[in-house]
Amino acid sequence: MVDVIKKKAKEVQESLFSSVGSSVLTIGTSYLVLNFFRGMFGFVMSSDKDWLAVLNNMQLYMVQAYPESDFIRVWISVGLTFVFSGVSIGLWRSDDRSNISVMFDRFYKLGLGVLFFTIVAPTFTSYMGNDGYVITEEVFSRSSRIGMLIPVLLITVGFFLLKNRKINFSFNNSDAVFLYLSIPIALIWIIELPTIQLDQNKDRIIPDPLMPIANTTKVPWTVIFVLFLLSYFIGIYFKEVKRLKNIMSISWFLLPLLIFSWIFKKPQIEMAEVLTGDIPIFLIFFAVGLGTVLLINNPIVKKYYSIYIGVVIVATIAGVFISIPMLAKACLLLLGLFVTVVPAVSTSQQGKKSLIIIWAVALVTLTFLLRGGASETGIVVPGSSIFGGFSLTWLLAIFGTYVSFPLGVLLALGRNSKLPIVRIICTGIIELVRSVPYITWLFFASVTLAVFLPAGVEFNLIVRVLMVTAFFSGAYFAENIRGGLQSIPKGQYEAADAIGMSPFQKIGLIVLPQALRAVIPTLVSSAITAFKDSSLVTIIGLFDFLTIGKTVIDNQSVPVNFVGHQRENLIFVAVVYWIFTFTLSRRSMKIEKRLGLGER
Repeated sequence: MVDVIKKKAKEVQESLFSSVGSSVLTIGTSYLVLNFFRGMFGFVMSSDKDWLAVLNNMQLYMVQAYPESDFIRVWISVGLTFVFSGVSIGLWRSDDRSNISVMFDRFYKLGLGVLFFTIVAPTFTSYMGNDGYVITEEVFSRSSRIGMLIPVLLITVGFFLLKNRKINFSFNNSDAVFLYLSIPIALIWIIELPTIQLDQNKDRIIPDPLMPIANTTKVPWTVIFVLFLLSYFIGIYFKEVKRLKNIMSISWFLLPLLIFSWIFKKPQIEMAEVLTGDIPIFLIFFAVGLGTVLLINNPIVKKYYSIYIGVVIVATIAGVFISIPMLAKACLLLLGLFVTVVPAVSTSQQGKKSLIIIWAVALVTLTFLLRGGASETGIVVPGSSIFGGFSLTWLLAIFGTYVSFPLGVLLALGRNSKLPIVRIICTGIIELVRSVPYITWLFFASVTLAVFLPAGVEFNLIVRVLMVTAFFSGAYFAENIRGGLQSIPKGQYEAADAIGMSPFQKIGLIVLPQALRAVIPTLVSSAITAFKDSSLVTIIGLFDFLTIGKTVIDNQSVPVNFVGHQRENLIFVAVVYWIFTFTLSRRSMKIEKRLGLGER
């Protein structure tokens, strides 16, 4: 034990105090961090901060005015996401294992941190009262400090002893996720939080009593955790089924569309529209796609195939400006993408069979999702949108990334195209979008976009915001991806041509994988920026996560009296944004490490 302590002390000395300059930098940085922590601790613990403004409004933060009678739809949406996550973790379960001492070491370091900050936490804090005088009060008494130090010290010593014992037991790194998640699930059944209570006169009772977390929160989260665990074992059981992995990859792309168009929205479906509109359109386009696949090798059809593609592209563009059902517009776009792929894939009977199945599934999926998205919602809320709070922020973040990413890929490939018309159009779109601030595009979506739409074509404000967000983020993604394309050596293109690859195979199998791998850090940076920029929608009247904390809660008066409690909410919002962006950044770093980026 003594040798271990001496070894740790030597490591600390070599890392932090190896020279005079290193010692000065360590001491100066420690002083600044320590004072920052003491100031933040005093700020958080002072009696003039009412953190119930955050706790009491978690529902408002998450879903704004979404009715409680339909909360089951929210829980289903969250549950589906966790079930898909569990199956995916099981399917792609890593074989990497870590010794149990690694986990003990993590808890030991966490205990050291808590122990240190408990010791250095200030006993008193000062703040400015309403009368202008400075008020000093005790925020962390000696008895409270000792009552916290003793158990934390014992736990820390215990983990220190365990991590230095040679315990011959290892665990899979993927399994550790469930251990860490089980801790907050267990805590919601144990901890009690201050809760606002009203007396018979509807006045707030001070001080706020400690109450257990409501069963309407505890039970759903526990059920979701159990389903998460079960889905993980299901994924492990079917780990060797490669087709299931492909299905899960596609399902992740469709899951947000399913949640936002059917589950969360609660669409009101008119069967007459389905029978007289959706089904006939589906059958017509399925027949067109089927004929395209089956007749592609016919000499007559093959001779005029380029003309057929041109007709489809013109029809797709014209469909945007003429009054036809939205499903027909979307199917035309899908057909335009489909007919460009058919010649490269339908070179065998198996390829034709696969194309027919893909075309049928794509049409069914598109019809199903578009019917849910285009139908009127059964959710009744004050205002113009059922999305608000974190649900709106998440909606904008998801679609701002996964709709704009493929758009960015197409724009980047188009800007590098040898066809002048394609290159000019893609370059014009990128330069036009990037030359105007995002706020201006939001005003364009809110006020001006409706003027440019054809007569009879109307989109909800959120849909218009999603459209401009997709183009704005897509333009930045395009430039990042173009940088990756320029890093590909010319020899890679020549090698692909030498072995007889088609243009689609060359781009999809050789060029794009290398280009995307090279620009992962910049792509993640753009995704993080898109997530944070979603807060700008407040300027056009949408109540996102930040707006709830900055404006809505700050105006709550009787009986809770949260007027003026803006700082608490802004700190909470900042922490939530930091958690998501930091997590995304760390996951990106692990992917880069796995791919060997930055290694020579």
